[in-house]
Amino acid sequence: MPRHKRLPGIDAAAARLTAESALIGLISGIAVIAPWTRHGYLLLLDWVAGPNQALTPGLYGLDPAALDALPYRLATHALREVVGSGATGWLLVLCYFPLAAGGISALAGGGRRRRYPAALFVCCNPFVVERIQAGHVAFLLSVALLCWLLASAIRARRRGRWFAARPAGWYALAMAVGPHAAWLGGTCFLAVALLPRPRRQDLIRTVIMIACAACIYAYAVVVVLSAILTVRVGPGDLEVYAPHAGTGGLFTTLISLRGFWRGAADSSPQLTLGFTAGTVMVLGAIAGLARLCRRDPVAGAPLTALAVTGLLLGAGIEGPLAGAYRFAFNHLPLFAAMREQQKWVALTMIAYAVGVGVTAEALASLCFQTFRPAIVRLACGAALLALGGGYAGTAPSLFWGLGGSVTVSHYPASWYAADKIMGPGTESVLFLPWHEYQPFGFTGSRTVGTPAGAFFQRPVLSSDAVELGMVRTNSSSRRMAYIQRLVVDGGHGVFGRLVAPLGVRYVALSREREAEAYAWLDQQRDLEPVLRTDEMVLYRVRSSGTGRVVSARSGDYDDVTALASGGELGNEAVLPDGTGGGVVPSEASGRITRTSSTSWHIAAGTLGWVVIPEEWSSGWSAGGAPTRRTVAGTVAVEAGNSELDLRYTPWRWLRLGIAASLLSLLVLLTAGLLEHRRELSTWWSVPAAVTRRARRPSRRRAGPDGSSAGRPSARSRRDGTAGSGAGDQR
Repeated sequence: MPRHKRLPGIDAAAARLTAESALIGLISGIAVIAPWTRHGYLLLLDWVAGPNQALTPGLYGLDPAALDALPYRLATHALREVVGSGATGWLLVLCYFPLAAGGISALAGGGRRRRYPAALFVCCNPFVVERIQAGHVAFLLSVALLCWLLASAIRARRRGRWFAARPAGWYALAMAVGPHAAWLGGTCFLAVALLPRPRRQDLIRTVIMIACAACIYAYAVVVVLSAILTVRVGPGDLEVYAPHAGTGGLFTTLISLRGFWRGAADSSPQLTLGFTAGTVMVLGAIAGLARLCRRDPVAGAPLTALAVTGLLLGAGIEGPLAGAYRFAFNHLPLFAAMREQQKWVALTMIAYAVGVGVTAEALASLCFQTFRPAIVRLACGAALLALGGGYAGTAPSLFWGLGGSVTVSHYPASWYAADKIMGPGTESVLFLPWHEYQPFGFTGSRTVGTPAGAFFQRPVLSSDAVELGMVRTNSSSRRMAYIQRLVVDGGHGVFGRLVAPLGVRYVALSREREAEAYAWLDQQRDLEPVLRTDEMVLYRVRSSGTGRVVSARSGDYDDVTALASGGELGNEAVLPDGTGGGVVPSEASGRITRTSSTSWHIAAGTLGWVVIPEEWSSGWSAGGAPTRRTVAGTVAVEAGNSELDLRYTPWRWLRLGIAASLLSLLVLLTAGLLEHRRELSTWWSVPAAVTRRARRPSRRRAGPDGSSAGRPSARSRRDGTAGSGAGDQR
């Protein structure tokens, strides 16, 4: 076969077809994100952008809800610094399409008649529509990387070596982007290793690749050993994140690549895929996978198994494997990442794409074979048009900003006015209404993640409670729990005094909904309105409560609210462990400065207690000075009269863990290049005559898909690799 003139080990034709498929994906992606490239910000359920978006405290281990996929978060922040937050919002969505299309093309193999339909399907299907609508951008990118993982894993099996760096590299990269790829990618590896007829070297190679790729989670070891707070996931999460059964039942919904748990909520797309188009799509995928199993079992068998596995596990606790799924959720380490069961359908989607491509190739070949009866050719042409109807059924819900249902958002002028009044600073703004997800007028009443943290210059305290059925919150933050109680209790008339120990200087209330429920804010005697519009009210907190407060007293939440309501609470630290001292109420405060995201400087001053507005953790260290948790969930330090530095010590180790994770990924990528050291060495060592001979076209008769149709070798017949070309060039 013709080889690249500079890289003789590369099949130029296959590489060109993969690039062409990626171009199809790029064009499809542009058709989706085109209206989002205008001035404004893309706001989705779990994907928001704003003018002051920055790294979250989760990078440093200070936000329990943002401790996964840290390498991806770093890369996203770097991109945001280069192109801006608004462009990053749609640019990462766009990246999925060429990445997935190129990967599925490499996996499917064959000629254009197979690769093009497969590439288009992986871009245009109900699963992708639902996930974009939900803002699961990182998850989609990890799924795109799984296509490349499968392609390289199948190629590694064909080559029969004991180790392959490229599949391990793709696996590590996918896990660096999204934690769900750990289980999805591991399942892909097992399917390729076990089917068909596993050999010992296949099993050993798979174990080695998984072990090498697992090094990408070196930072997770630090999280466990340092006792860093993480989100709480329990059995109730399986119930609220169970797949949504449509009108045709759960099985029909899943087999048509749907079932996102939000169902018919305001942030879920209303797909136009009808029964006929869905049926043709499924039948086309099944027929293609069956054909691939006969002609190329090394690729067909694992893909078919993945299609079935995705449906069975995608049904989760509502399917035939409900008991096994609950057992795995309760006992397998890190399986809690798969609490949303329908994400397993990503495996089915990948298998469908290859199956549809194979079916389209077979039908197109029959249509152009002139020796076939006219009725056969017409029937195949009609079937091919029907197969295209599956794309036509999904396209209106996908292209041009999800069928025009999602447009870029423009923050109201009142938000900009409030941000200008507050300006930058280390003191926080508390954002209300107190919900993690809520609709806004400027999002077209679509429910999105509360975007205040991405908009304001100051640090923002907003709710992290999911509020789904029996699961009101997964948060392990004591600060969030403290604010939740204050909001429910209506502030006790002294809301400012009670939130001051959290470092809150402003309270911002969006009045687009629930304004009446927060009317109690106007009755707080320590809140001063500084901006009032139809969309927002901004209050300044008159009280202080951080820094060298000197005094302390013992108490709990009820004691704090009672003392504050009676005017007997000052700036003193309120500790739940029985420690007290000094004159109360205290009027002292201040003399602290944030020196970095994980450290504070305490200036010299009166001996006594210092309150730091950070989430309490035993990892805070003040050079031997005792630290305590306050009732508000912040950090209190018993300091002397000299200056002092407070540092979050887990960040030092977490930083090393992130560096080790990135280094392991770099090593795997380098090892992948070294696998081709012979090809690279021939850049300058291959004689010109050999290069010309390699570029000469083969004289063997070409098959209907453009590939050579010679007799397969004995080895290819024995390994089951003849007749397809799938996976020959990854």
